[in-house]
Amino acid sequence: MNHTAKNIVRFAGVVIGLGAAAWALRDKLLPAPEIHDEPPPRFREPGVAVAESGSSSRTDDEDDLTTIKGIGPVTAGKLADAGVTTFKSLAAADANAVSEIAGTSETASAKWITAAGQLG
Repeated sequence: MNHTAKNIVRFAGVVIGLGAAAWALRDKLLPAPEIHDEPPPRFREPGVAVAESGSSSRTDDEDDLTTIKGIGPVTAGKLADAGVTTFKSLAAADANAVSEIAGTSETASAKWITAAGQLG
């Protein structure tokens, strides 16, 4: 074996040895992971008012429209500002009017109205 090949093999051995040593000492070199006792937060809590929606709290005559797929807190706030706060009122609404209020397509509004009819 020539001199250059021997040097490459030696260098590779040193690198592999250093990597193995770092792997063996990883528990001493890295901090221990933090373990949390509380469960992870949920994306959306049903029945909890959203501060950005314009209303500070929900009343008993309101339904949580965000349980309908596609309606988020902002859209629910827009609907609430227009007076649509229950599944029954959404199910009775016109798809064209809902799409104008929410700023979405009539197809999406029609799906929301159908879902509200099933929930209400």
